[in-house]
Amino acid sequence: MIKKFYNFFKRMRVSTFLSDVFCFVIASAVLIPASISINRNSLIDNRKKEVTKICDELSRKIILNAYLANTGENTGLTREMRTTADIYEGRMIIVDSNLKCISDTYDLETDKTLISANVINALRNTIGEYQDDDNKKIEIYYPISSQAASEEDGLNGVIIFSFSVIKEYEVSDRLGKSLILIIIPVFVLVMVFASWHSRRISKAMKKLTNSIDHMKEGYIEDRIVTNSFTELEEMTEAYNNLLARIRSVEESRQEFVSNVSHELKTPLTSIKILADSLVMQPDAPPEVYREFLGDINAEIDRENRIITDLLELVKLDRKNGEMHVATVSINELLEILMKRIKPIAQASNVDLIYESYRKVDAEVDEVKLMLAISNLIENAVKYNKEGGWVKVILDSDHKYFSIMVSDNGIGIPEESQKLIFDRFYRVDKMRARKTGGTGLGLSITKSIVLMHNGLLKVESQEGEGTTFTVKIPLIFVENREEA
Repeated sequence: MIKKFYNFFKRMRVSTFLSDVFCFVIASAVLIPASISINRNSLIDNRKKEVTKICDELSRKIILNAYLANTGENTGLTREMRTTADIYEGRMIIVDSNLKCISDTYDLETDKTLISANVINALRNTIGEYQDDDNKKIEIYYPISSQAASEEDGLNGVIIFSFSVIKEYEVSDRLGKSLILIIIPVFVLVMVFASWHSRRISKAMKKLTNSIDHMKEGYIEDRIVTNSFTELEEMTEAYNNLLARIRSVEESRQEFVSNVSHELKTPLTSIKILADSLVMQPDAPPEVYREFLGDINAEIDRENRIITDLLELVKLDRKNGEMHVATVSINELLEILMKRIKPIAQASNVDLIYESYRKVDAEVDEVKLMLAISNLIENAVKYNKEGGWVKVILDSDHKYFSIMVSDNGIGIPEESQKLIFDRFYRVDKMRARKTGGTGLGLSITKSIVLMHNGLLKVESQEGEGTTFTVKIPLIFVENREEA
């Protein structure tokens, strides 16, 4: 209940200070009366047990002395009852089986008939009680029986013992006052703690809020350090991680824009230089024109490849990009790719080797997967050496299929292996220019593999060769983030 009130005030945007104080007040308002009530009930229960024990002993004496039949002769037992009633500030009445009052310590009901549900129940051997909270009194109805309780003819009468519980109420009231006296300094301490607690949280939250406002203005270099409660530290750490991610994305975006600008500008610059050279040579022979126009055409083709790859990346980067998934024979797909790339390999004097260990059918986007594997095989051919080889191996298990593309080419330096999937990154820019590479092929390949919920890894040794391994589930499961 207290937690619900606390959360309610939190949602209502009441300060932490007021929330803490409110919770303390509610707890005090609930716990103090509960403590008083528990203490009072405990004291009254103990008093009732004492009185019940006295009634039990008195019942035996009444039966032993045949008091019900000889009330006037046993003045000693009468005095004992009066003394006991005085000690407990109460009143004791003896009623026989005919509901006649044969003894009353107040001498008010003697010889009168008492008709009461509690008396009748006591005559049936049931101990009863009645509690008067207004007058702070309790009445115990105790049966007088000389035989077993199951034998109705053995019931002789009822002891009605009315006694005061004012002292018990007074003791519990004093306890309540003592608790209040204790609560007051505790409340002051809570106020002090709540104030400190509020300021500490408010300071950290204000710092976080200012940083967020600062970030909205374009400043993403801030990092917050908070020595506060665990929850705030975790929140701050999550915010710092978000900032780091935003910085990384921003740096990647800026680098991408810079690289795109550079890559698109380079062919245009070459075309401009070649065109200016032709303009400055109006009388140049046709052979020179053909050579220059051939170079211009090659630069235009290079520009077109860059734009095509960029458009492909844009399609792959879209969160709502569609995957046209169907069950495809991976064996046939690789055979088609090998036939397409074979002329390029022959032109470079590179042997193409294809091995398939089993028939593999998988749920994939055929067009995208062909593009990804084609990039790997073409790179293995282009960046190979004279008389080299490229081996493509297909295998699968009960859950995944794997495609391994290996070569014995120039290899990739260890420091470059973590960067080759970055956009526009090229290990050897001069060699990439000769082969027509844009530096986007491996980035496209990785994006496609990830769209298939797959894994792409590379192992390479410079001068010895490279192996790319693609591992993709046989059954396509749509990515939840994209769903």
